Amino acid sequence: MKLLRCFFFLIFLLAANPIIAQSSETENTQPSPIFTEAESEYIDQWFTEFVQEMNLTDEVAMQYQDITNRYSAKMEMIGKDNPDITKTEVRVQFDTLMQEQHQEVKSILTDEQYEMYYDTMKKVVWSINQRLK
Repeated sequence: MKLLRCFFFLIFLLAANPIIAQSSETENTQPSPIFTEAESEYIDQWFTEFVQEMNLTDEVAMQYQDITNRYSAKMEMIGKDNPDITKTEVRVQFDTLMQEQHQEVKSILTDEQYEMYYDTMKKVVWSINQRLK
């Protein structure tokens, strides 16, 4: 379901953001992606299959896409207006946006779908944070 892959796109935007991909807050070294291309392809495929398991109706799938597209754009903008932002500040802003997204997504999913979504997003965010340390 290509339509629902948009949420994972926001994770890639985060991974590609040079502000948080720096090796340290004070070092100005060349940014490096969080995931290799092969890892990104695997994760993309896995996430697409996961979203299909949630069994969203077409209407809910469209709402889900709208929400994730909106937050993806917001996450992409983290640090663009302030290139001196630290990794800690990026994480705080990212976490805030994720909490807001969780609330909106929760309003359109069943309890079971939301539990699947939330548990998976916790793992994805944890993985990204581990790679950013």
